Amino acid sequence: MKSTPITFDKCLAIEDDYYMFSSRPDGIDDSAEFSRIFFYDAQSSGDPWRHLDLPNFTTVSICSSIKAMGDRRKYVILSNNGEVSVYWPGGASTENIAEAGLDKELPIYGYLNSLKEIDGVLYACGGGGQIYKRDTNGWRDIAGKLRKQSPAPKANLSLNTLEIGDDISDIDGYSEDDLYAAGRDGIYHFDGKLWSEVDIPTDEIIMSIFCAPNGVIWACGFNGAILRGDFKNGFKDMSHYDDNMILTKMVFFQNKIYFSSNEGLFSLDYKKEKSKLYKIKEIKECEDISVHKETLICIGPKKITIFNNNGHRELKHPDLK
Repeated sequence: MKSTPITFDKCLAIEDDYYMFSSRPDGIDDSAEFSRIFFYDAQSSGDPWRHLDLPNFTTVSICSSIKAMGDRRKYVILSNNGEVSVYWPGGASTENIAEAGLDKELPIYGYLNSLKEIDGVLYACGGGGQIYKRDTNGWRDIAGKLRKQSPAPKANLSLNTLEIGDDISDIDGYSEDDLYAAGRDGIYHFDGKLWSEVDIPTDEIIMSIFCAPNGVIWACGFNGAILRGDFKNGFKDMSHYDDNMILTKMVFFQNKIYFSSNEGLFSLDYKKEKSKLYKIKEIKECEDISVHKETLICIGPKKITIFNNNGHRELKHPDLK
């Protein structure tokens, strides 16, 4: 069978030698929604690559569910419209975040952006200030006053004094009563009852937030913005301002922070005072990154790079020869 070239957009390091990727086949009409999911298992006795197709589905986030969906590990894929596809060896299921997305009746809040398991619970977030939590009754809104529906524009645009909810890019936390969310308008903290805006020393759009095991919260975003701190003590600006740089995601790997960006892959030795971003010269493009213990995955649109204790290597995909 003739292979179909693909373009990668998301990656997940499940184990040190077991990976998951979201992609889109080249040649599909730009207006069509379609995702092709790949799994790579280095321990497979046969072909290490397998895939599944998701028509009418645009993947925005993928994650492993360790506890949220039962006793076994499952792989969860979120679409922009709130569809949730779940896979595990020998099984599959689907769910829907009914209030999310654009393919629905009013009220409309917008697309979703991110999915994450936090302390054994799944959360999703997105446009219009949307934040959802999955429990035994399904997905429910926990955004409170952050969530605002998209108003219908008035005929006279000068009358459109619209209050639009924040476009929440990412969510992380330590427990259901200690969560952080970040987006276009800043950073928010949830104490289990209410969300409160956190004072931060930048007005840049925040794309990613990470709650480190030592209690320090890290965030990054537009124009090289990097912040560290917490809601109690405030945040310190550690930015490396560059008008063209967008830091899209961060992970901790081998005692450094690694950042995906529109300019490639960067690292930061956060333990050193006044440390600067260091560009990993071998990586020209970095759409997404993911880490599991001693392995970091970096994907460009057409390339997979694996980092571990032995250095780095390219993982060849059969459809990109």
